[in-house]
Amino acid sequence: MQITHNNTHTVLDYYPIKDYSNNIIPKKYLRVLTYDGQTLNKRIVTQDKLDEEVRDRVDNFNYSITGNKDNLPQFHSQYND
Repeated sequence: MQITHNNTHTVLDYYPIKDYSNNIIPKKYLRVLTYDGQTLNKRIVTQDKLDEEVRDRVDNFNYSITGNKDNLPQFHSQYND
């Protein structure tokens, strides 16, 4: 999923995450904050946090949903044995 601020070049992308064995980690997403093409922040968020953040930014902070499809899962080493 992707949301974009309507007046600035701020973009939030959310990617499912996977482990070394290509297993999708349920209800966990990599959140990537980008401004003017530069990545500013990456962190893992839960499905609940993603839903809350998207609703809040769209309803209160002039963001629009610009990509509502699942992005390709991203590897994250935190979820490996």
